[in-house]
Amino acid sequence: MNEEPIKLIFGLKLHQHRVARKLSLAELAERAGMSVSYINEIEKGKKYPSTEKMSMLASALDVPYDRLVSLKLDKQLAPVGDILRSKILDELPLDLFGIDKGKLIEIIASAPLKVSAFISAISHIAQTYELTQEGFYLAMLRSYQEMHDGYFEEIEKEALRFRKEFGLPDHKAITSDLLKNILLDRFGYEVKESAWEEYPELVHIRSMYIHEARRIVVNALLAENQKAFLYAKELGYQFLDLTGQRALMTPWPRATSFDHVLNNSRASYFAGALLISPQHLAEQMEGFFSAQKCSPGPLLDILNGYNSSPEMFVLRLMNILPRYFGFQGMFFMRFDHFRSADSVELKKQLHLSRSRESGELAMLERFSSEWMRQSVFPQLMCSKKGIEVSVQRFVSADGHRSHLAISLARTTGRNPDFSLAVTFGFEENASFRKKVHWAEDASIPVMHMLPSEREVQREARFQAIEQAMKRLMEEEMVAE
Repeated sequence: MNEEPIKLIFGLKLHQHRVARKLSLAELAERAGMSVSYINEIEKGKKYPSTEKMSMLASALDVPYDRLVSLKLDKQLAPVGDILRSKILDELPLDLFGIDKGKLIEIIASAPLKVSAFISAISHIAQTYELTQEGFYLAMLRSYQEMHDGYFEEIEKEALRFRKEFGLPDHKAITSDLLKNILLDRFGYEVKESAWEEYPELVHIRSMYIHEARRIVVNALLAENQKAFLYAKELGYQFLDLTGQRALMTPWPRATSFDHVLNNSRASYFAGALLISPQHLAEQMEGFFSAQKCSPGPLLDILNGYNSSPEMFVLRLMNILPRYFGFQGMFFMRFDHFRSADSVELKKQLHLSRSRESGELAMLERFSSEWMRQSVFPQLMCSKKGIEVSVQRFVSADGHRSHLAISLARTTGRNPDFSLAVTFGFEENASFRKKVHWAEDASIPVMHMLPSEREVQREARFQAIEQAMKRLMEEEMVAE
């Protein structure tokens, strides 16, 4: 175990024994012949006493020496000990969220019982909802992206610098061969393609990176835009110097640290910024929003002008639109659909809104899923184009808030039973309607987000309780 958790565990035990004997810091300091500030530093995990001073503290507390110095914690503090013995404090990206690690440890030391209860509750919730370590990392990543409104200027600048250095075009598609040649010629890569016929377990794997040989093996069955993204992402790993903690497979079988997840996100962001120039995309979207009628055709034309999948294109819109147009409350969702099972599953989501409440999020997710099930995927199954664009307006039950969503649904050639839809949407306000001229188009279908019968009954029960409590309080006031 590292020195830091050992110091903190000893400090927790010292604090616990002192409080149990109802001794102040000054009283223990006097008994042990030490300064108050020194014992305070020990309890906070900042200092670790010598063997001699541990013995003096044990005598002052009338506690057996072995019991005091043991790393074993009692039932109350055991969850805190578990988290300190683990590497979670080292793995959590506290600095990204503006949290000082020293302060966090000080909080744990000053209120160990409350922290213990909190950790136990978090552990119970994680077990109940089957929250894996990887799921926790991905949740942190979403929070990190939302804090930055989905836009990372330093990576945008690096992608622009790369594009200029290697003479990549701004206004036309960048081919996978062009990116592959840069990997070969300028970064000393070995690139090969394989269908992995002898490894059926890897049929879903898109690429594999062999660090020792600086080799990337790409699934030969991938589409052109998928290969372009993989090569651009590999260039991101190298150009941004993210090779220390990185995924060796796409998609990865398991994320082992937050740096792993974060670096994958940064390299992916770089790939999107490289393949789709922000200024050019903003100009094209301005033309799309300035139309008077809601028409999906121009959006598909914009997409087809890039060597990009619909998902990467929509995620790039999530990067660019809030920054260049000031749109608020944007959200992204990806839904998977299996025709044989008639199932629709929400696989990914990102919400760039800090004001949207959890109840509103749940409502938006539920009605978006209904839209997919009732309209988007049935329309795609009847289409022969392979990709369909749909628009939908969601209006809250009170009519005061509305969201406008655009979905791009597509089939997949490799699995005729599977299709997916990527959706991006906006909170509608006066500024949005001013910039999106077709937002008032009456042809846009509307879905009212009405609460379910169960939700109505629960709300009615809460209101009845509140009214009864209010009447009771008024009666008690009159009685006085």
